[in-house]
Amino acid sequence: MVKIEKKMRLNSMNSREIPDLAEHLRRAGLRPTVGRVGMLAAIIQIGEGYHYPEDILRELLRQGRLGSITTIYRVLADLTSINFLQRSFDVEGKAKYRLADASIAAEEICLVCERSGRSITVHESELRKKLDQLAHQHGMETSSSPLLIRVNTVTKIENSERN
Repeated sequence: MVKIEKKMRLNSMNSREIPDLAEHLRRAGLRPTVGRVGMLAAIIQIGEGYHYPEDILRELLRQGRLGSITTIYRVLADLTSINFLQRSFDVEGKAKYRLADASIAAEEICLVCERSGRSITVHESELRKKLDQLAHQHGMETSSSPLLIRVNTVTKIENSERN
């Protein structure tokens, strides 16, 4: 019964205003779960600009969807890691999120620090092409979204210990 209910809720999210979120998630390498699709739909419903996780939870509850703040944070991390969402911090250091800029080209490579969440976008189509070819040679397929490379920031102390 739970599977039927989830499937019905997922189907009820589809409308003219909301793009095919499930397909976008698949292309980016994420399974289109009810939570992920529902959260993206809620963010689209809220509108442009940055939103706090609590605002997203309120929108989900307003729409009659179940949700918890822990699920919100987990899905926000998933969607930020594949560049569907951009994270920023307010003056008090609290994280807020918005839909990523749609103009990001598929040729781009994004370096994302796992420690800080900071990201650098590299506009290098030749390097992207070579990485896509290498993946293909090894039986892998890259998505049409920007290539994501996870990195870790090296502190000055760690850097001096290496020398």
